[in-house]
Amino acid sequence: MKKSLAILGKSLCSWGEIKKMSLGDWEKITANTTVVLMAGGESSRFREVLGSENIHKNAFELPNGDTMMQMTIRMYRQAGFQKFLALVAHSAQSIIDLLGDSVEYCFDPEKPSGKGGAIRHAFETGKLSNEDYFIVHNPDDIILGEPDFPRKIMESHVGHGGSATIVVCEGTPYTYTGMQIDEGKVTEVEMYPFIPIPTHIGVTVFSPRLKGLFEKTFEYGKKADFEKILLPKLSDEGKLYAVGVPFESWVPVNNLKNYKLLLERLGLTDRN
Repeated sequence: MKKSLAILGKSLCSWGEIKKMSLGDWEKITANTTVVLMAGGESSRFREVLGSENIHKNAFELPNGDTMMQMTIRMYRQAGFQKFLALVAHSAQSIIDLLGDSVEYCFDPEKPSGKGGAIRHAFETGKLSNEDYFIVHNPDDIILGEPDFPRKIMESHVGHGGSATIVVCEGTPYTYTGMQIDEGKVTEVEMYPFIPIPTHIGVTVFSPRLKGLFEKTFEYGKKADFEKILLPKLSDEGKLYAVGVPFESWVPVNNLKNYKLLLERLGLTDRN
């Protein structure tokens, strides 16, 4: 099974060279990039976590006093980024109370919009500059053990020169017991085998001057995320690239189970 999966992985994913930027080029990139923090969702699955009512999960205080929103912002600030825009809606005040005037805010449009519509609205309200690169990051997609993550994804994006670069892990564990079967006979059994299919981890880098693309692609009143509509379109046009990080560096905190995993990875004690 492992051999077959390894062959599958090689057939699905290969990486080109990433050209390193000079310090001067890197400073230009960070000065002209906005980190867009998606913080408008209802976070309904996170309500399993005791004490998370009436507060956005990205503003929920961890046992050490930190939050997922602050962790994500800190990672980019330490890499030199200074422009941050939080797209907010549900429990928005908890995000604003947490961050104050350290970031810009854009309230999602009143009609259902999804991530794509929220970004379109940020362009139309002037909160997001059409001349900037922008990194869309779901703050609950926590990156750990990758100190050069912001630089890696930007160097890859700029080097490829596409419209967008998705950040992926190179595979994920299968959630069931996997088996290899030969003419009805089970020849191998493995718990939670690692399936090497590249998986988007909730971080995407976009090039400047894409306002028109978002306006043409997303309509207010139709809830649609760019992962479902925009990314396939860019892929068909040959304008979509990817950069990979190890699966172990990604913690998607969307429910109680993954919240506990985050606390474990951070060396904290679950207060629940």
